[in-house]
Amino acid sequence: MPEVSGAESLQGGRAAAAAIVAVFAALATLFSNHSSISGLEKRTLAGIMQTRAADQYNYYESSRIKIEINQALEQSGVVRDAAASRAMDARVAEEETRSANVLRTAAGEETQANTALAQAERSLSSYERYEVSATLFDVSVVLISITALARGTKLVLWLAGAVTLVGAGYFIAGALHF
Repeated sequence: MPEVSGAESLQGGRAAAAAIVAVFAALATLFSNHSSISGLEKRTLAGIMQTRAADQYNYYESSRIKIEINQALEQSGVVRDAAASRAMDARVAEEETRSANVLRTAAGEETQANTALAQAERSLSSYERYEVSATLFDVSVVLISITALARGTKLVLWLAGAVTLVGAGYFIAGALHF
């Protein structure tokens, strides 16, 4: 087995460090893509739920208008027949019940939309942190490669280590924020 000199050992260590940091960059990119897709999916879902809630609120308003019209007709004396008046009262009561249910449904869908929107914002915030992490890891790989190829100074290697640590911080922040 040939003997490895100190310089060759150092070069091998730098190459291994660059490879390890490159794996971290790939993982950060993978998680970044997942967070982005998840955030966009949740944002789309929130939009659909908001539209449904708006539809329900509109239906509630139209129901309330029906009630007001029926009550106005009855109070103005347009409906003089007792049987017709009872039928109108029954329709108003039925519409009151229906509109209350519609209002509850609208409020529930609005709550779900707000929850989905908050989840989307967390996912997209996590995406941003993963993106910064991946970029910092890529910069670190380049710095490590420069020291290996150009036999750069230890200062550049220390800088690469610092950039890697900051990238790891952003990676962890992205994981905790998701």
